[in-house]
Amino acid sequence: MDSTAAERRHRAFLAAAQLRYPWQFRQRGRAGDSDPVAVDVPPGWYGLLEHLFEAVEQTLPAAEHGGFRWRRLRSRQGTIEVAYDGVRESVSPLVATARETAAVTCERCGRPGARREVAGSYAVSCRRDYLDRLLDRHPGGEGGARQWWTSPQPGLGGRSPATMVQSGGPPEMLVEQALRLAMPATPRLNGAHRQRLQGAWPVLREALGEGLRSLRLAEFEPARRRGATLIGLMAGEADASAQAAAVNRLARNGFSDLRLRLVGQPDLVRPARAIDPWSCMLAVEASVTIPRHQPTLPPFAR
Repeated sequence: MDSTAAERRHRAFLAAAQLRYPWQFRQRGRAGDSDPVAVDVPPGWYGLLEHLFEAVEQTLPAAEHGGFRWRRLRSRQGTIEVAYDGVRESVSPLVATARETAAVTCERCGRPGARREVAGSYAVSCRRDYLDRLLDRHPGGEGGARQWWTSPQPGLGGRSPATMVQSGGPPEMLVEQALRLAMPATPRLNGAHRQRLQGAWPVLREALGEGLRSLRLAEFEPARRRGATLIGLMAGEADASAQAAAVNRLARNGFSDLRLRLVGQPDLVRPARAIDPWSCMLAVEASVTIPRHQPTLPPFAR
């Protein structure tokens, strides 16, 4: 959808909601002041917001309408951010349901999806729209992506991606090939970088134990002074709470510039099926190993 059509669709959605539920979009402030509700969500989430507006309409009694208004409804890195004035006890469960629905609803088309990363940017996408996001990162730009899309590919059995998608949703092998094409350059580390990064090993081993089998670094651009992605390869499935604890431990030990991703080694066999396909493919195609930290022993202990 082009930007003009998307803007028209957004305005039509917002106008319809304001006409149907005017009290939920009441402006705040003195007469003459303008304080509109900030609504910025992708079209795939229009339906779940319409359900939210209707649920609030059915839940709040008329006596509480005067104190309620939406303040902000917007997408942020694959999650929906909601802020409002008014009674929280009745509305909070409705907002929680909307957030849970958004987490599994494609932002672009409204079909079932999952929150996926592409080069540090997160969005909830179905497989087809995730493929489109990956093609936006094609090294040949828009022209290169178009040529790849219509040309026979050896890795796809001599068929073109367009032909494969015509027969149904994009298969796993097609998503995996697009992931490979979207990968950044493999980092180059000098001695100082490598020595510093080795210091992350004991920090993470303390947090993750023997489950941590390997550390790899990707998306490292020292010239631009950006953070890098540190990928911890785990023996089994990565635990979200363990990852949060490890991130905090890294920050306390001077590694706040590293974005930690934990990847289970079984996921490396089929990255397109993993919970975190981007990090899996980084580990396979576009990262370097951080050697295990070896503490210096005193001479008499050698």
